[in-house]
Amino acid sequence: MLVDKIVQTKDFITFVDSAKDFCTFLETHQSDNYKTFISDIQKLLIKLYTFGQTLPDFDLPDRDVEETDITDKDIRDLLSFIADRLRDPFYWVVFDPTNHNDTSSVCGDLIDDLGDMYKDIKTFLKDFSDPDDDVKQNALWHLKWSFDNHWNDHCMNAIYAIHYLLKHVD
Repeated sequence: MLVDKIVQTKDFITFVDSAKDFCTFLETHQSDNYKTFISDIQKLLIKLYTFGQTLPDFDLPDRDVEETDITDKDIRDLLSFIADRLRDPFYWVVFDPTNHNDTSSVCGDLIDDLGDMYKDIKTFLKDFSDPDDDVKQNALWHLKWSFDNHWNDHCMNAIYAIHYLLKHVD
């Protein structure tokens, strides 16, 4: 699907708006209240996951394109903000609940989940704002790849963990 066609679809527009809302929420250090923070972030994650699933496959552009690099300092500042908002970021989950040969639980970390998602999504948003169509196409390809192979798991696990955190919030 061509870049100019996808950007006009309702699902893609909703995804981009959700991606911007997610990044802005974390960047502007919104919400000092624990319950409000985890509730708001869960709502944003649900939208990102829902509309991330609608992203079509893309081919890489014909020429090599360099991705934007989110600096370690930017990520450290963001992770610090997230850590300040969470009482206990750790949770337990079975890595692949469909693998009946390995039912061992692993420790998840909401700080890591949100930070990894932020980095992938923010990279997409920066690159997709470039006027060069090849840069946009590359950004779309990497977004779809990173959703399918990386941050969809972080997103789903975070939604699941927050579901239980909200049950126990005082």
